[in-house]
Amino acid sequence: YLLCFGLCCLHCVTVCACVPQMTVTEYHVRSSVVSRYAVTTVHSSVWNQLSVTKEAAFEVDLPSAAFISNFTMAKQMNNLGKINQKHSKSGLVIKREIERFRVAVSAPPGARLSFCLTYEELLIRRLGRYELSLGLRAGQPVENLTVEVTVSERTGLSFIRVLPLKTSRLLNGQGDGDPPASTLIEKNKKCARIHYSPSVQQQTSLSTQGINADFIVHYDVELRDIMGDIQVYDGYFVHYFAPRGLPVVPKDVIFVIDISGSMIGTKIKQTKQAMGTILGDLREGDHFNIITFSDRVQTWRKDFISETSAESIVTDTYFLLSSSGTNINAALISAARLVSPLSGSSSRRVPLVIFLTDGEATIGVTAGDTILSNARQALSTASLFGLAFGDDADFLLLKRLALDNRGVARMVYEDADAALQLKGFYDEVASPLLSDIQLTYLDEQAFDVTCSLFPNYFQGSELVVAGRVKPGVKDLKVAMSAVDSKQRVKLENDVSVAGSQESDSLDECVGDLEGMSSFVHRLWAYSTIKELLLAKLNTTDPSLQRLLADKATNLSLRYNFVTPVTSLVVVKPDADETTTQATNHCSSAQQSPSPHSSVV
Repeated sequence: YLLCFGLCCLHCVTVCACVPQMTVTEYHVRSSVVSRYAVTTVHSSVWNQLSVTKEAAFEVDLPSAAFISNFTMAKQMNNLGKINQKHSKSGLVIKREIERFRVAVSAPPGARLSFCLTYEELLIRRLGRYELSLGLRAGQPVENLTVEVTVSERTGLSFIRVLPLKTSRLLNGQGDGDPPASTLIEKNKKCARIHYSPSVQQQTSLSTQGINADFIVHYDVELRDIMGDIQVYDGYFVHYFAPRGLPVVPKDVIFVIDISGSMIGTKIKQTKQAMGTILGDLREGDHFNIITFSDRVQTWRKDFISETSAESIVTDTYFLLSSSGTNINAALISAARLVSPLSGSSSRRVPLVIFLTDGEATIGVTAGDTILSNARQALSTASLFGLAFGDDADFLLLKRLALDNRGVARMVYEDADAALQLKGFYDEVASPLLSDIQLTYLDEQAFDVTCSLFPNYFQGSELVVAGRVKPGVKDLKVAMSAVDSKQRVKLENDVSVAGSQESDSLDECVGDLEGMSSFVHRLWAYSTIKELLLAKLNTTDPSLQRLLADKATNLSLRYNFVTPVTSLVVVKPDADETTTQATNHCSSAQQSPSPHSSVV
């Protein structure tokens, strides 16, 4: 059997309840968010008070977009023996929207172990809010369990709220209800501190195995300047661009839906349910069309129709399933034919293609590179958003299609909430405000700048650019060019580099980060690595792939990030350290590489 502690995996809960357990003496989660950049540390201490050796497993759920930056494991034996490091094991398992980090060691009687994991992520603004989600799965009630969150935003917090504990990964009406009992929130204009420390009784009231849930914080920021917020520290800058109050641009949206035989049953029912809701929510002035495909492709209308005709579309006869194959290439070309006439239109409209499939290309053109080339040539200025429904979908192809065609790709998980997942994604792109956005940093003052050209900006989202500033620059000159609902607009602004660094009053809120410069510096590295990995995914040139991988690897090693091109190796320090020393190192959330872990 597997004795779970730290974060007890769901399939181990029954086992954990019926075998003698080691005692989790402490369980602490602390997260510091500075201008959207979150550094989170999970610390768990365990005591094997039993008379036999047990396997101790430390498990942490972390967001799939996060990078691990430190791991510490320490022991205190009281001369009772040694930890069996030969039998230690670790791994990273990808689950729905999360990755599960796990390390296990054999602990002899009397051993006290301390585990500490730190990870970092940039919170993404969706539907007008940022979400920080912290997993609490200690596997048993814990006498000393705390969650500490600090949120600091230079331009001010427009709201912050703690949601009820979320005990399921399924989507629901998030945002309703009160924070969990024993939650304390202190806030001012720019900073908020949240403390959650449930008693053992409060934990057991949720489950005899203790808390098995996510602690979720939602917030948004004030951002009145249409040019956004630009912060410059120690030679690095970050630019948050998210103008509010702009008119929504009408859109022409093409829904391309897989109706091959594999969609039979729940999948097609959930797709129809989502389509019914989506079409009912189309804005006045929006136009749409629907393409369904299996081995053949069927276009519902020769041209787009307005939202007033949407109510009677989703019928059983139109979504009649086929037992044949999946012709992804032909479906994309059909969508492109609808988009093409729009390119010559003088009306200001945004073309979107939402492409959903649960399989791979099996009919017609099946080679991925050929499909990519055909779509790139045909789709013109349309943005393609790929939705991979279930594990059998060719998610890699959809990601590359989206990267090539001004969009993004998402997984739709086979679960009871799939219709809500589909609707939630559509809501993110339902309200385009700007297109062809270019953020420029003039007079060659900036270098090593992340992507600054964006196809669309949607209501409730945010565009983020990071880079480096040349020494001696006093004012960073920033220009913005974009197309709004009527015309192309251009703006310029000067940002005082000295003022950006000196006028802040956030240091008193920061706590875990070594000043504001640390967050901008690491955010730049985080964003640059992400872009290098995406570029590597989207090229077939082996030499370019190697170059991009080398650059991502070098940055990952420099900043001690565990990424797809590096690995985490736990090393024993030269001199023994006590559990107290390791705990202090953990709680300080240092950003420098730990003597207990390294990235290779």
